[in-house]
Amino acid sequence: MIGPTQWNSAKALNQLTLPNDPELIVTVHNYEPFQFTHQGAEWDSHAAAWLGTTCCSPAQQEQMRAPLDIAAQWSRQHRYPVYLGEFGAYGKAPMASRQEFTRIMRDEAERRGMTWGYWEFGAGFGVYDPGRKAWRAPIREALLGQ
Repeated sequence: MIGPTQWNSAKALNQLTLPNDPELIVTVHNYEPFQFTHQGAEWDSHAAAWLGTTCCSPAQQEQMRAPLDIAAQWSRQHRYPVYLGEFGAYGKAPMASRQEFTRIMRDEAERRGMTWGYWEFGAGFGVYDPGRKAWRAPIREALLGQ
């Protein structure tokens, strides 16, 4: 598995030079809309201002789909499968919006024939709450299509 630069951005796929290897899988990450997915993230100096941002308006859904469309087109053109290796929303985002974001992202990836992996298990973006020793049911349900 290999990914492009810019944190595995779909926008950087055209800069990726690959060996002729039919076993390769290309990975991309998608955290759009970033002001929603990273609101309140302590490592981003702008993120506190984004607290309370909800998802998923039609404009935000277009932001979510655009990188997936780029990756799907690249995949068809270059004949390598694309794995959506990371997507998720930080735990300070409203839970109902996190659930909707997760459901839409999963659906959109699958609609394009992409396999996917959620970021991540039990920390800031996590589907599991280790303190409560319990699943975050809305996220789990969105991932499982329930």
